[in-house]
Amino acid sequence: MKTRINKKMMFSAFLVFFIVHTNQVGVGIAGVQRIIFMESKQDAWLSIIISYLGMALVVSAMCYILHSFKDMDLFQIHNEIFGRIIGTLLNLIIIIYIIGGLFSILLNYTEIIQAWIFPDLETWAIISLLLLISMYGVFGGIKTIVGVSFLGFFLTIWLIFMLVVPFRYIDWTNFLPVLEATPKELFNGAIKTSYTVLGLEMLYFTYPYIRNKEKVQLYAQLGVFFTFLLIFSVTFVAIGYYSGEQLEKTIWATLSMFKIVQFPNLERFEFLAVSLWLVIILPNTLFMLWAASKGLKRIFHFKQKFFVFFISGLVFSLSFFINKRAYINQLVDWVGWYGLYVVFLYTLILSVVIFIRNRFITRSGSA
Repeated sequence: MKTRINKKMMFSAFLVFFIVHTNQVGVGIAGVQRIIFMESKQDAWLSIIISYLGMALVVSAMCYILHSFKDMDLFQIHNEIFGRIIGTLLNLIIIIYIIGGLFSILLNYTEIIQAWIFPDLETWAIISLLLLISMYGVFGGIKTIVGVSFLGFFLTIWLIFMLVVPFRYIDWTNFLPVLEATPKELFNGAIKTSYTVLGLEMLYFTYPYIRNKEKVQLYAQLGVFFTFLLIFSVTFVAIGYYSGEQLEKTIWATLSMFKIVQFPNLERFEFLAVSLWLVIILPNTLFMLWAASKGLKRIFHFKQKFFVFFISGLVFSLSFFINKRAYINQLVDWVGWYGLYVVFLYTLILSVVIFIRNRFITRSGSA
């Protein structure tokens, strides 16, 4: 069942580039290099290329699914294909994943703040502040959230140019020998990027609000390509800058490289980088809180505001129990694997199901 979208809430397709890219780039990019390097060593950059090919394929599958149902989001598509009971079950699985992703992002950023700037600040205090900002943004509506995504991109993209400083100190022998990793190790490295590149799924929920839908594929592909360039850049520089042993011990390699960036009136540039990282993760938290509350609204038919409060309260309560590094690592691994199946593998399976369904409808119609 389609829902009528107010034309005032709709936006141009070129903003899909910012939605896709800003949802993929979050806390993961602060330390993704170490995770990939531990799998494929100095060939980690090849694992990122494999990951990009997977992202491009999944975006094509997503666009095929969404184009087949025009103005429906994923929650409505599930009900349309599988019926109310199975559709609701699938929607709940997606919502649990989104809430888990939201919680992991907030915890990761909280840990970064505590490690780099305010070691004595309580986890619940940081989480509550981040949730209040996110709730305020979600109450502004989808266009406000997209606007934050658009502005956040331009407010933080200049940080990538700071990599020029560590680039000067690259030891090119760190990349040798090339192609030493086995295909299995390269593939495992690509899988390890899953947590960092998650965010593609927001296309499923924002699609009904896009005006010129025929251009969605183009801008979504540009978004994932720019994400690939960003992850490739920070990983390439980190492999060259650190020795292998150093990189395996450096939790936040991207932030650590900012330590050597200095300005005349700013001695600790990494403090500024950590502060600006809030602008980087904000689109993540806004879209996730919005999508999860939207999904619960479709299932239980209460006002979306109620579920925004409910999810925020749930996340805040959980922050008292999951606040140690070991627990956060487990949560990130869980979200990464869960997201790999829910976003990547399930999308490909669903596209095949819809392809068969479309062919069956076409044959039935012609008969």
